[in-house]
Amino acid sequence: MRVISVVLFCHFLTAFTALGMPLFLPRMLASLGGDESGYLVGLMFIVPTICTALSAPWWGKFADRYGKKTSLLRAQIGLVLGFLLSGFADSVSMFAIGLVVQGISGGTLAASNAYLSRFYQGKALANNLNLTQSSARLALVSAPIILGLFTHIDDPLMIYRVLALLPLLALFICIGLPKDDVVVSQAVVAISIIAPPASAQSQTFYKVLWLQFFFCFAMVVTFPYFLPYSEQLGIEGDALSGFYYSLPHLIYLLLAFNIKSITLSAKSQTQLGLVLFAGACLGQFLLHNSTGLWALRVLFGLGMVLIFNGLHLIVSRSIEQGSAGLSFGRFDAWGKWAGVIAGIGASSVTQVAGLQFPFLLAALSCGCALVGLKFFYKEVEQHVYAIQE
Repeated sequence: MRVISVVLFCHFLTAFTALGMPLFLPRMLASLGGDESGYLVGLMFIVPTICTALSAPWWGKFADRYGKKTSLLRAQIGLVLGFLLSGFADSVSMFAIGLVVQGISGGTLAASNAYLSRFYQGKALANNLNLTQSSARLALVSAPIILGLFTHIDDPLMIYRVLALLPLLALFICIGLPKDDVVVSQAVVAISIIAPPASAQSQTFYKVLWLQFFFCFAMVVTFPYFLPYSEQLGIEGDALSGFYYSLPHLIYLLLAFNIKSITLSAKSQTQLGLVLFAGACLGQFLLHNSTGLWALRVLFGLGMVLIFNGLHLIVSRSIEQGSAGLSFGRFDAWGKWAGVIAGIGASSVTQVAGLQFPFLLAALSCGCALVGLKFFYKEVEQHVYAIQE
């Protein structure tokens, strides 16, 4: 079986729980005596995110030094342990410890992308990054709907215990993957985790991290309180709320395999995607009932497709093979830091202003990304084509 097929399948197995369960944090916390709509939901939402943000660059250096396959297996083991700890929790603090382990030891998307970078480069790598995002979106489409059927059982934390089997299965499958050759770049040894690298190619990548930050903030800030938001609009049942939550990711799945045929430049794709995404978020901010929600969620998904493809094209051109693990670790970490701030922002703004206000924050973040794209991308284009030539 092709390497990409195995990696995609195993990434889906790990993402199903990691990406599907956060929507139902209100239900999990309620089973432990917490408040379904208070600050605790937003805070618990960012616990694994902030841990991943802190650890991702270091795991990236680990992958460059000891092998990307080794790092991938390490991430899957961490998820198994984290899910089991959360599943057997008998208090909010124990549940939080499980989330911490998931965050520190996880990072399967970055680990998968770094592993693939050893076998694919350039546009082929960009296309495969779209596919790893597709496996994540498939998890976000299927998991909320499927898991929503079981969240009202007497002990909803049992879901974590059962789903720990998925990353365990992925671990056993990935053991059979080809071992990647460890190529330790001197840049990996010398450069700081935080300081921007020195080369023009890496400087291009460093600037792209800001786009990643603003986009991830815009996307994640709408996640933690979507369940109570949808209930406020009159949607009944967790499974139906899960469908609306998943709809943009379904759009991504339907289009991701054909997006590579678009002839627009990476800049134009990203700009158009940000405009569509911002429009969808403003629409959801102004919405008073569920009428029209499906159309806005579709628009949200279309924007997401274009933004991801544009970012992946830029990233694939600015990755240095010897430090790919560190680069993807940074890319993941900036997205996670955006998620941390988004979780805090969502938690704060919903308590002060209302459940629809995270969508306004998302639209404003897209505006920041558009401004940044306009003022830095010319320099990126010059560096990219100089490198290609």
